[in-house]
Amino acid sequence: MAEVRPEGGQMTTTIESQYHFTAEVKSKGKQQNRDGWAMTVGWKLPGSKFDLTLYGQDWAPIDDYEVGDITTIVINQSNLKKDKDGRYASDYFWDLASIELLILDEDGEMVSVIDEIGDMPVQAPPKPDPTPKPTTRTGAADEEPPPNPAALGACHNHAVDFIIHGVLPLPEGRELVSWVRELRDRFYREINQAPLAPLHYCYEHDEERRQGKSGAWGHLFPADGLIHDEDIWCLEMQSN
Repeated sequence: MAEVRPEGGQMTTTIESQYHFTAEVKSKGKQQNRDGWAMTVGWKLPGSKFDLTLYGQDWAPIDDYEVGDITTIVINQSNLKKDKDGRYASDYFWDLASIELLILDEDGEMVSVIDEIGDMPVQAPPKPDPTPKPTTRTGAADEEPPPNPAALGACHNHAVDFIIHGVLPLPEGRELVSWVRELRDRFYREINQAPLAPLHYCYEHDEERRQGKSGAWGHLFPADGLIHDEDIWCLEMQSN
C-alpha cells in the first residue's frame, strides 16, 4: 500500500485491485437479506477498522472451510458501493478469487495443503497409436482402461477433504502424500468406477435382494454362530 500527497497536501491512499493475505475464518453462514453466503475473516482492508466480510452466491468455493480454519486468500476489487466515492478500499465490494487451507507441516510451519501434498498431475489418456500392435493375452486380467482425468481429479479432492475434516485422518506412521494417493485410487476404483448396483441392493451385506410373494425385497442372511444361530432374512426398509 502506498501513500500519495497531492499538491494541496491532503494525503490519500492508493488502492490495490487485488490483495493476497493469510487469515482465520471468523464466521460463515447465509446472508441475512438475500440468497448466498457471507464469510468474515480476520483481516482488514487498508484503512479499515473492521474485519473483512466477503459475499457470494456459489457455495462451492467456501463449502469445505469451517470457522477457525487458517487460510490464504486472494480477493479482487469489484463494484463501488452505493454513495461511496472510491477514496478508500472499504468503499468497494471485494470478490473472492481463491482460498486455500493452511496446515502445520512436520517443522511446525504453516503451509498450503496443496503445497504439502505436492503436485499430483492427473495423467490424460494416452493418444491413440496409429501403428497397430499385435494383441496379447499376457497380463490381460490385470489391465485396466486409462483413467478418466476429471473423475480422478474429483477423487483426489474428496480424499483431501476427508483427511482435512477428520473423516479419514492420516494414520499414525503414514506419510500424507501416500495416504492421499491411496484414498484417491481407492475412491476411483472402488466407488467412482464401480458398476451400478441393482435396485433394492443391500449395501450393508453386499448382497442382492429378491422380491418375495408378499412384495417385500430381501435376502437370506446365514447363521454365523455369533450374533444369531439361525438363518434370518434381511428385508429392505420401506419408506411411507
